[in-house]
Amino acid sequence: MQEIGLDDLDQRLIHAVQVSPRATWNALAPIVGADPATLSRRWARLVAEGIVYVTGYGAGAPAVLVLIEIECSPGETLAVAEILGRDPEAFTIDLTAGGRDIFLTLAVPDAEALAVWTLERIRGVAGVRSMRTHLVSETVRDARGWRLRALTTQEVAQIEALERRAPSASVRMSAEQRNAIAAELAYDGRVGITELASRLGMAPRRVRDAIAEMRESGRLAIRVDVARRYTPWPIYAWYFLRVPAAMAARIGAQLGRIEEVRLVANTVGEYNVIMAVWLRTLQDVARMEAIIEERLPGVSIADRSVVLRTTKHLGHLLHADGRASGEVVPLTI
Repeated sequence: MQEIGLDDLDQRLIHAVQVSPRATWNALAPIVGADPATLSRRWARLVAEGIVYVTGYGAGAPAVLVLIEIECSPGETLAVAEILGRDPEAFTIDLTAGGRDIFLTLAVPDAEALAVWTLERIRGVAGVRSMRTHLVSETVRDARGWRLRALTTQEVAQIEALERRAPSASVRMSAEQRNAIAAELAYDGRVGITELASRLGMAPRRVRDAIAEMRESGRLAIRVDVARRYTPWPIYAWYFLRVPAAMAARIGAQLGRIEEVRLVANTVGEYNVIMAVWLRTLQDVARMEAIIEERLPGVSIADRSVVLRTTKHLGHLLHADGRASGEVVPLTI
């Protein structure tokens, strides 16, 4: 297969859509620096090649978020990951080097569902030797705010202004209709209003207003992700921290301000802070650790793992090189 790369315009386009996931090409064109037809064509190619994917999901829904370390029998890691990839509640699956074979992000509706998953469902997966569960008590930062950094601060501000609009009027719509809209956006968060309305058998204006209302209320998040190997940060690592309880909130906020950090979670378990980062080189894994311990006295990095491959991310099943396959197992939360 021909090697795929991102030129400057590709990177500017992706960054722009990360800032405003449903902005029109007409609105983005003068800021990104290309005509709408060029942006549309470029975006279609990036999506077709699996380099970018846009996910809509219910950010405001009550859920229990859990990070799970899984150890597998020798040679069984890929088979276990493939089975878990079909589970809608296991929405992100990383295969790692270090003290765990799989690091899985799970979202379930409540504590009872968590008990069923950890005590019953996972036990039926052949090849799983053991697991450790870390309940997330607070998500300090997640990767919705991570950006490709191809645009200037002024350009970002211009695009952010596209997201600021007058509050939408309340839309009278059933929970089933809203769930149907969210389910379609799980596959492609940028799908056009006309096409989406046609699929759902609804009026385009009602669909447009419903999406706006759901986003404004926090019940719907739309997020743009890019395959890691095509960015300047191809190294993905998890850090497992022990922090004095009285310092956890402050330390989490400070970690969240580091540009390379994609996730900071306060957890209940063997570690009380777990974070994920994207880095430029493998050597930066140790450098990041040294920086954290130097700048944040009292923080102890108890363990770390480098991700070898991500097989599923936010419900999207990925190729071995991290590109989206086009197959989605939608989140149920």
